[in-house]
Amino acid sequence: MKRTKIENLLFVIAQLILVGGILFGTLISKGIFESNTEMCFPRAFVFFAASIFGSITAWAVIMQLLAISDRLKKLEGIDR
Repeated sequence: MKRTKIENLLFVIAQLILVGGILFGTLISKGIFESNTEMCFPRAFVFFAASIFGSITAWAVIMQLLAISDRLKKLEGIDR
């Protein structure tokens, strides 16, 4: 089934959120860990886990929206 330009854009955005969120979380938590302040390891770990969870959640929500769109097109019989 062909997707519209908006759906293709949403797919690209979802992939960028997934990869960007993981890279962002890795870089920031590495900076926190290398600061050698008190309790830096737990803060770095929590930030890394939260950024991974957030990026995967946002990616999954967008992918579900695209799946719902595909199902609606299939129900309506729209084949572009």
